[in-house]
Amino acid sequence: MPLEQRSKQRGKYTTRACEECRRRRAKCDGTRPACSRCLQWQISCQYSTAEDGRRPAPKAYVLQLRQRIDTLERLLERHGIDPQEGKASELAKQQNTEASVDDLTESFGGRLALDEALNFDGDGEMHYFGPMSGRLQFKSSSSTSNPTDPVIGNSPITNPIPPAILNPLDAITVETGFSRSIQDHLLELYFIWENPWFAVVDEELFRRDMATGGRYWSPLLHLSMLATGSRYSHRLDVRSNPHDSNTAGAMFFERAKPYLHKEIEKPSLTTVQALVVIGMFYIAIGADAACWLHHGMANRLSLDMGLNLDPVGFEEMNLLSLREAQLRRQIYWALYCHDKMSSLYTGRICSMLESQGAVKLPDDDEKVSQTSDCTQNTFRSLQRAMIRIAQIQEKILLSLWAPKLRLGPDRRSPFLKSCLLDLKSWLYDLPPDLRIDRSTPNNTPHAYTLHMVYHTTRIILAKPFLPTKKDHLSNVQTATSNMSEIMKLAISVSRESGRAVCLACHKYRAVFGSFQQSPITATHCTLSAALVLLGEFEEEAMVTMTELPDSSPRSPASPATSVGNKLKLCLTVLEELGGSWHTARLIAHNLRRLCFSVTSEESFSVPAAETETDFAQNSTGVLVGGSERITDAFGISDLLPDFLGSSVPAESLPLDYGLFDILNEATWDKMW
Repeated sequence: MPLEQRSKQRGKYTTRACEECRRRRAKCDGTRPACSRCLQWQISCQYSTAEDGRRPAPKAYVLQLRQRIDTLERLLERHGIDPQEGKASELAKQQNTEASVDDLTESFGGRLALDEALNFDGDGEMHYFGPMSGRLQFKSSSSTSNPTDPVIGNSPITNPIPPAILNPLDAITVETGFSRSIQDHLLELYFIWENPWFAVVDEELFRRDMATGGRYWSPLLHLSMLATGSRYSHRLDVRSNPHDSNTAGAMFFERAKPYLHKEIEKPSLTTVQALVVIGMFYIAIGADAACWLHHGMANRLSLDMGLNLDPVGFEEMNLLSLREAQLRRQIYWALYCHDKMSSLYTGRICSMLESQGAVKLPDDDEKVSQTSDCTQNTFRSLQRAMIRIAQIQEKILLSLWAPKLRLGPDRRSPFLKSCLLDLKSWLYDLPPDLRIDRSTPNNTPHAYTLHMVYHTTRIILAKPFLPTKKDHLSNVQTATSNMSEIMKLAISVSRESGRAVCLACHKYRAVFGSFQQSPITATHCTLSAALVLLGEFEEEAMVTMTELPDSSPRSPASPATSVGNKLKLCLTVLEELGGSWHTARLIAHNLRRLCFSVTSEESFSVPAAETETDFAQNSTGVLVGGSERITDAFGISDLLPDFLGSSVPAESLPLDYGLFDILNEATWDKMW
């Protein structure tokens, strides 16, 4: 057959096949309303309208990937390394990813020990010991390693419930004086707002053992969760002082302290979980040092119990159920992600490194979970997305913000571009249920916080490359022209992400009304965006002052409407967060002072006193506070859906929707 005829007979490539061809795994030409194969066999041809999450990559993104590949291949050739050989080894590495975790844990040759000859504590909890300890050759004649031994259950210290009370919840009810219905309300708030973000507790296991005082429940963990759940509640009776929101949960927390003092002597998995929850309560009341201490204790215990090593690689796996193995992975990755968020929040170096652990990522097809509903899938998608961006954050923190930097001056610029590409790839790979660039609002609150973290990471990455104030003051008029390409890129990235954080705040408030029930992570994200906006205003003010004639009065310039109103939005968000997190209220107070010192606008003036009465609900039900009293007067709820839906179709949005917002500055300003 001639070549021309063969080329004409080739099937046309299509990006979407019909359902019948998908089922038969046959090629489909995508013809509508019926493909040629279905017509030939005279069967019904239907196309699915559900979104499969795949989108064509933008040309700029593909070009950036190709440029990075070329740069890396040239770098390898200069060092005498064959790039083709590297590609082959990388392919082999990807094919053996799952096996490598098992091999790594096996190579340690360690054990999760219940044997009294290794585990001298004898507390019924498995602890990890490696070959360096010298204990692995010891053998015990006792039967403590029997998987049916009840010692694996709770020790008396873990659950000190009086034997006269059969139901442990009755003891909590009597001790706290709060009914079961109020406790259920606070636990529900915890599992809806806090636990999906820092998922240290398996809700199903916790609720299953709550009624019987089983292994995955303890009074310490229960009271700690009630204390943290109280921070998200509007009830006045959960406050020690009804007029002070910062006392919410204090009564539960005081009840939990004696349990912590006892349980820390013989810690268990619930002790690790409780320490994380207690740390979050400390940070809620503004005690950052105590939070850092308790989370450090949880991190140390995770190493003691071997949570940083996947349990599948140990011989003692028969002592663990598949559900507990998954819980151990969940706790480890929650601690890992929280370590990175805390490092960004406090400006300190991270302490839990990826190289210290070999634990599988949460997977949707885990046999330990029989639930496959949309909520569970979204929960696991959120976990994986947080883990991946935390790994990028670790690389940024260690390379650009560590006391001893890993990168020399000649490697910093390629590192910036490489990390920007990694972050863009992360955003591109997000599943549809975690995206917020659609015309339909996302009802998952943590998806908005996740995008705020993404843009904050970009701001942190670009910050070391920004020009200093000294550079601007030395020669304002020619500063832009003298800037290097990497400085201009850093400025562009920083400002795009700062405005994108504001847009995410708009969308969150349009869907959920207020940030009062948001995780505290939104505090640092909002502060980072506000500081970027302030820096942009200062630069514009300096340029304006320089361009004025010599005879003109040189008074501080008023902020542009767009930047000024975005700063007010940041203050509003921080004040709303202050209803649950006292630290956010303090940051809002100091940020308002900083805004006033820079802009000299009355709207940023610091009120004489900030009391609980300053935080009231307006007519729209949105919690606002301070002297701003910013409500929905901007028409956010009405403008935002039109802005996202009718102005620009969702399917036409580019990869980085933050860039989309910047390019549409005129439309963006109309929202203010």
